[in-house]
This record gives sequence, C-alpha cells and structure tokens, in this order.
Amino acid sequence: MDGLPHEPTVEDRIRKRAYELWESDGSPEGRADDYWARAEAQIEAEGESGDTEPAVASDQSGKGRRAAEAIGDDEGAQAAGNAPGSS
Repeated sequence: MDGLPHEPTVEDRIRKRAYELWESDGSPEGRADDYWARAEAQIEAEGESGDTEPAVASDQSGKGRRAAEAIGDDEGAQAAGNAPGSS
C-alpha cells in the first residue's frame, strides 16, 4: 500500500448510501436489498459527479405564489386578465 487515500469505488459509494438510507429510516431489519437498490439508483442518477450526499428536495408547495409572480411577469398576468384586482 502506498498510504495515499483511494477514491471510493461505485460499490463503496452504494454501500455507504444504503447504510445512510437505512439509518435514516430507523434501521429496520430484513430490507437490505431494498436499501441497496435505492442507493444504487441514487448513485447511478448522480452519474460521475461523485457526490456523496443525497440530493435534498426542498418543499416549495407552501410558497403561495401565483404563476405570474413565480416568474416575475406581472405584465403577462395583466395581459391575460389575471392581474390582482382585475375581474
């Protein structure tokens, strides 16, 4: 061994991710294959980026914006008759 840190293999990354998923779900017994498959799919989706942290989805459902506000297009909303205060 040369003492240098090695780049983790895809299998290493899958193993680590599966363990993290398993732990985050409360460490249920008898579902190792399920966690391996989930981890494998996540790692494959990440491609060659080598990210070791799973993507975290943020909940945007409570924003309460109208479509025109989401893109900052007040003029488009007015032209469509959807502007605030128009009836």
